[in-house]
Amino acid sequence: MKDKIQNLIKKLDTSKDLDAEKVIQKLVIFGEAAILQLIEAAENKSKPRIRKWSLQALGAIGNKKGAKPLLSALQDERMTIKLHAIRGLGRMKYKASEKILVKLLKDESGGIRVNTIDALIAINAKNSNKDLIRCLSDENWYVRQHAAKACGLLKIKEATNKLKLLEIKDNRKAVKTAANISLKQLEKLSS
Repeated sequence: MKDKIQNLIKKLDTSKDLDAEKVIQKLVIFGEAAILQLIEAAENKSKPRIRKWSLQALGAIGNKKGAKPLLSALQDERMTIKLHAIRGLGRMKYKASEKILVKLLKDESGGIRVNTIDALIAINAKNSNKDLIRCLSDENWYVRQHAAKACGLLKIKEATNKLKLLEIKDNRKAVKTAANISLKQLEKLSS
């Protein structure tokens, strides 16, 4: 079994998202048995593609034993490693990562911020309302869009006024649409 897992991990050396995702789904079947080898792969800096996809695989397996390498990868200097660690934490639905993730909402990279919002949605974050509301004013439209979506999905009623402004005044249709959908979700809570 160890050899099968190792052979699958070697197949993560790909630039194609779809190919990597197929391998990850096979690794998920092995579950906890694959964790130690995936942690080793996730910490091996000489194979960056295997490393990033191993982080995603750890998240997809969902076993909390895989959380530590995901959390430490958030400190990596490579943005792609950080992104995949964030996505892994979201896939794992690792609620204990909320405080650490919230700090990444201030990252200079819009990609990091938007993936962090998605991870906060996935873990059903309950203590990040004011930080997500702040993201409704982000300079990047796609961050505002995801923040608007988060406000509806996470039932952040305090965002109502800002969402109404976005729905009317934002210069991007995708942001207006996300604000509109979230406002409808929040209205259902009140009725």
